[in-house]
Amino acid sequence: MKTVLIDGDEVAYKAAFVSEIPIKWDEDTWTLHSSERDMGDSIETLIEQALRDTHCGETYVALSGRNNFRLDVYPDYKANRVGKRKPLGLKFCRQYLMDNYDAEIVETLEADDLLAIRAVEDKNTVIWSVDKDFLTIPCNLFREGSLHVITEEDAAYWLKYQTMVGDVADNFKGAVGFGPKKTTKWLKDKGATWNSVLDAFLSAGQTEDDCTTNAILARILHTHEEKLNWRPDYEN
Repeated sequence: MKTVLIDGDEVAYKAAFVSEIPIKWDEDTWTLHSSERDMGDSIETLIEQALRDTHCGETYVALSGRNNFRLDVYPDYKANRVGKRKPLGLKFCRQYLMDNYDAEIVETLEADDLLAIRAVEDKNTVIWSVDKDFLTIPCNLFREGSLHVITEEDAAYWLKYQTMVGDVADNFKGAVGFGPKKTTKWLKDKGATWNSVLDAFLSAGQTEDDCTTNAILARILHTHEEKLNWRPDYEN
């Protein structure tokens, strides 16, 4: 029986956000309210949708732990999210997923890492997520209404692409001046190798360390061990 791999961070945030109800009390007073019942119902709806979309019979849910190891590589990783308001019921939704779906949490790792490790280990799985970062994982991925089979070659290409363009959502910049079009052309003309990615960073006035840092931030783990020792291979 196939298992759908669900990003609990994504589900918890969506369920908490859609369950918020603004109430106007008088001419200038508004408050936000959330119902735990509504949040639980929203989570169940999303889980059921994931099962239907992927034709799976079992679920695996992961949530991000604290003290992300990527902060040791780049202290400003996701720093653009600090101070932004989170939905009122986010803590409840995370707990709901732990209580009802045995959501896995591993300190220092993101939910993305846990899903990817499971997907690489077990091909009888489907990741259900809108996150484009899963294009860097060899896996079965249900995204934007359709199933994608990401090959090893596909995943390797998209990791190099993501390293070069950076990721605004995660607050790392990539190679200066390399947007999607320029990156696509560069990798086509010069080859999708780590050496050509490094050349892009050097051409932009950056260093090998800049390239390596961006690659580590762009890479979702394939194994637990990679957290300590993965680096791009500039010979390939």
